[in-house]
Amino acid sequence: MVAITAINSATPSIQASLGRARLEQARNEADKAEAIARDLRGQADIAEQQAQRSQDNVRKIGASIQQEEATYAQPRDSTSAEVPVKVQKLIEQMYTATSEKRTQSGNPLKTNSNALPVVNSQGQRTGRIVNISA
Repeated sequence: MVAITAINSATPSIQASLGRARLEQARNEADKAEAIARDLRGQADIAEQQAQRSQDNVRKIGASIQQEEATYAQPRDSTSAEVPVKVQKLIEQMYTATSEKRTQSGNPLKTNSNALPVVNSQGQRTGRIVNISA
């Protein structure tokens, strides 16, 4: 029996071999995971740098737009370009006085029934020319 025991202890057991194989596989997987993590960290660093450049670009464009708005807003915002209230009221009164006459005929365009027909260059009568200047 002693001889059998010595032979059995000299050969590695199947369980020990499986344990070593699992250990080696786990180490390989850990190494792969570390390599993937390093790669992802590098990609994240690159993406962060690109984001920082984009944010800098946004700040530069925003600053230039504010500068342009300051340049062009001043003449636009000035009160001298506005129509005075008296002129606005006069225009409104003129519109209300004339719009009733235009809508009575159903035609919003000013017409003159006494105007003579217009003859074009080919001798055809085409309509009437109406002088609408005040």
